[in-house]
Amino acid sequence: MTITNIWRDEMIGRVVGRSIGEITFRLSYSEDVKIGEILVADDAEKDALFFLRVVDIHYGQEGAEKWGIRTAGEMLLLDGEKGEYRLREKERRLFKICTCKPLGYLKNGKFHKPKILPSHFCPVRKAEREDYEFLHEMMGDIEIGKLRSGGETIDVAVGVSGELLPYHIGVFATTGMGKSNLMRVFAASAMKTGKYGILIIDPHGEYYEGSQGMGLKHHPMASSGLVVYSPQPSPGMNMLKISAQEIGAADLENIFSFSEAQKEAMHALQSRFGREWFVELYEREADELVMEFDRRIQDITFSVLKRRAARIMESDIIHRDGSVTSTEQIINDLLSGKVVLIETAGLYEYEELLVSIVMARKILNHNKNLFRNKENFKKIPPTLIIIEEAQRVLRDGIFAQIAREGRKFKVGLCAITQQPKLIREELLSQFNTFFILGLADEGDRNILKASAKQDLSKLEKEIQTLEVGEGLITYPGAPFAIPVKIHWYDDYIKEINGEDDLRKIMNEEMDDEFY
Repeated sequence: MTITNIWRDEMIGRVVGRSIGEITFRLSYSEDVKIGEILVADDAEKDALFFLRVVDIHYGQEGAEKWGIRTAGEMLLLDGEKGEYRLREKERRLFKICTCKPLGYLKNGKFHKPKILPSHFCPVRKAEREDYEFLHEMMGDIEIGKLRSGGETIDVAVGVSGELLPYHIGVFATTGMGKSNLMRVFAASAMKTGKYGILIIDPHGEYYEGSQGMGLKHHPMASSGLVVYSPQPSPGMNMLKISAQEIGAADLENIFSFSEAQKEAMHALQSRFGREWFVELYEREADELVMEFDRRIQDITFSVLKRRAARIMESDIIHRDGSVTSTEQIINDLLSGKVVLIETAGLYEYEELLVSIVMARKILNHNKNLFRNKENFKKIPPTLIIIEEAQRVLRDGIFAQIAREGRKFKVGLCAITQQPKLIREELLSQFNTFFILGLADEGDRNILKASAKQDLSKLEKEIQTLEVGEGLITYPGAPFAIPVKIHWYDDYIKEINGEDDLRKIMNEEMDDEFY
């Protein structure tokens, strides 16, 4: 579309200036735009379509600045006298100036980074669905929602490619912004493809049943694409068990605080007894262990370690028999392209962390072994491990190791956190895909701006004003930070199932207003 065939009622303003990094346009008095809205400037001279993202809005007026102050004073005077002030040529004299971040331009069907300026005074209008045709090939097969422009939703599917999963995903939002809904939609979309292994550690019991509506069990492919493990399984779930032989000394270091002497003692035990080290620590007396190591390790050190070992061994999820474990089956489920949900609600935090750490290490090591046979390795699907409150574990240990080298072995992390500033920048830089759903803390926003794969430098106000269910997605290959309106999970499942099938799956009558 060019200026020659744009109807005047489609135009809302004209470009008036600034630079490659910042475009301003004059907005008609009667028009309104919102922070974050994407507009287009139709440039007939350059035969190009420029995409502009609104980052700020200012008042504007013709004439001297004192004219506005004087006029406001006259209005106030008449207000006191209950009179009416009639402003002449209001549409011409008053306007708004919109400051925009240039996103790029479309020319000959190809999208380009913003390297040229639109022509002086070229018309600006609101973007339409047809303007985004170029985005289709950039959106992946894991659908998240629809394209958003300001507060409006545009019928363009937005998602990420499953091939990006090993390159790690960060989900950042304050409480109540829709993280759980996003992750249910993400898991449901991945399940629909059947091409990716997704491991979800759920400490709050939000995914399977659904906290306020539907859960993953209501997905039409749940019977074939979803496997659930729990320490107290309901019908249709599997028993969660980890053998004591699967616990390593390094695993415990990421759960409890130890002195250097205690760490050395654990590694000495592991070196001496191999996979049985933890059982030996638990079953032997402290003085017997002292003698085993020729008194080089004090009995008080073993006593502290034994108390920790007893705490773990008394957990319902730990089994002394090395053959009683869920990990092998979980790995097979993931390699089959299934969504695996481990419910840890009701466990103590150290038990939940132990499950997460052991599973992550076993998955990475398994894929490392498969990597030796390149032909077989090519056939396995990417695997993503989703962890809540990632700042607890994304410091050192197995999760930091996966962040650094997981992509080589098709193992990715999805780190969900309210406080990205608590994650080391060196590790955060390893995350190629960001889902940003709204952050109130300036320090959190600043660290994301420094680490994101797209330029977020002028999007401060947009991130601050994101509402529930709204977000930004950045990833390599995206032309810019993609604004998204995330599907509401219940509506998404309703659409997949069809209303009649949905009622059958839920096995209950539902109030239509619930949706």
